[in-house]
Amino acid sequence: MNLYLSCDPFTGLLMSNQRPEIFNPYGYVPGTDGKTEEYSELKSTDELFKSTILMFMYPFPTTPEFSKKGEFVFVSAASGAIGQLVGQFAKLNTGCYVVGSAGTLDKVELLKNRFGFDDAFNYKKEPDLNAALKRVHGRIAVCGMISQYNRPQHEGYSNFLDFILPYIGEGKVKYVEDIVEGLENGPAALIGLFSGRNVGNRESENSKQATMADGSDKEAVVSNKQVIFKDYISGFPKESDMAITCNENMKLKVPAGSKDIVVKNLYLSCDPYMRLLMKTNSGSVWNPYTPGSTIIGVGIAKVVDSGHPDFRQGDLVLGKTGWEEYSVLKSTQGLFKIQHDTDVPLSYYMGILGMPGLTAYAGFYDVCSPKKGEYVFVSAASGAVGQLVGQFAKLMGCFVVGSAGTQEKVELLKKLGFDDAFNYKEEPDLNEALKRCFPEGIDIYFENVGGKMLDAVLLHMRVHGRIAVCGMISQYNLAQPEGVHNLMTIVYKRVRIQGFFVADYHPRYSEFLDFILSYIREGKVKYVEDIVEGLENGPAALVGLFSGRNVGKQIVVVAKE
Repeated sequence: MNLYLSCDPFTGLLMSNQRPEIFNPYGYVPGTDGKTEEYSELKSTDELFKSTILMFMYPFPTTPEFSKKGEFVFVSAASGAIGQLVGQFAKLNTGCYVVGSAGTLDKVELLKNRFGFDDAFNYKKEPDLNAALKRVHGRIAVCGMISQYNRPQHEGYSNFLDFILPYIGEGKVKYVEDIVEGLENGPAALIGLFSGRNVGNRESENSKQATMADGSDKEAVVSNKQVIFKDYISGFPKESDMAITCNENMKLKVPAGSKDIVVKNLYLSCDPYMRLLMKTNSGSVWNPYTPGSTIIGVGIAKVVDSGHPDFRQGDLVLGKTGWEEYSVLKSTQGLFKIQHDTDVPLSYYMGILGMPGLTAYAGFYDVCSPKKGEYVFVSAASGAVGQLVGQFAKLMGCFVVGSAGTQEKVELLKKLGFDDAFNYKEEPDLNEALKRCFPEGIDIYFENVGGKMLDAVLLHMRVHGRIAVCGMISQYNLAQPEGVHNLMTIVYKRVRIQGFFVADYHPRYSEFLDFILSYIREGKVKYVEDIVEGLENGPAALVGLFSGRNVGKQIVVVAKE
């Protein structure tokens, strides 16, 4: 199983039918994948090492015949995977005078301020490279490495580890990586090498950050991809209402004396209530989003650094966080520490073990006060909350019907154990659909939709029926909410309608976990997730909630743990 893939300039040679002869055994064959895949079958153990880090050979020859103290060394592409090490080795081991070239001012500053190069210049800004090299110093030492390529790598590699590991441990050599998420982004990362888009070595992995191999991640300034809310909206939200930006100066270290917590976001939850925060008068217990600022939602994150006594580096947490790769949490209100059991997916804390699960638990058992044998109707029943309410009702011995927006979702509900289900979009008369499903009437309605559905349900409520109002997704995008006409039913059938807010039940979260985990492990409760990869796909996933595009709990994976 491939975990990390390296993007290297030599792969460009393998794509040419006129590649150097030394690369012929490795050349790509048109129509094949070039071993860039999730799983690979290895036919040979040649050039295979039991190791987790570093390179295949010394990037800078340090033996006397190759280098002498005080020589003048010039390194091109000096901020790259090899160049950054060549310069440090030249400074460290032989006391040379070192100059590097790079393609941006940021990279130039990195060479001088981080890696200790004596000087550096941006070759793209130099009209005359000859004059630039004369200006930097009169003498250039050119060091080639092709003589190293045919050495037995097993012998050289162990010697190299003995050489480099002490320097890393002592902090005398640093290394910058540029990591992108997902195999599907590998081609863009590889191509980016040739335009100088990367800073350091390119790898395809689960997240993008500039990481120092000496362990000083928290001291680093990293790039932080973010989803920005543009401005307040009316009608249905669109992807264009949000923008993907990148903060290039995210610091991972909490200032001394602060109780802030810096986290790396792993999973983000897409929830219908977020639409309410996109208008000035949200009517929500949470403040509306601020135009030009990062979208806020519920997420799972890993603590990078903490000034708070209750949270430590490495802790997994669940709570409000930004739609970005890294967030600074100023408050711990509603922030839970996750004691992750490896027998359930971590993503479950976005759904069945998180806010939707607690919502279903509190709404059904507390607000609805169910009794065995009662008739239960759940709208938006295939969603993050509804699918659980229906299963809880079946565990209580109730008769359960759910509504959903596609035939696929209707079939899913029946697989989850609902007694019946219908596609509300194909019902010309909701009143008739409910009469067909509930000839005896409805004792409990778990409300997720509002509008016409609520109006129709009221006519079928039984005496002393209960309606738990969790949400009204059909109303969120309307400039003027729909009216409800059958309200007198509440009076003469003595129906109790109660809204509720999940934050009121946060103190009972541990009680809920004890309840639900046993059912998950016994296979008595199942959960459906709809997962998209990559923060850049977050806006589309969120917008898709309001057209019913998702099946199950919609989750955005920012980075894998």
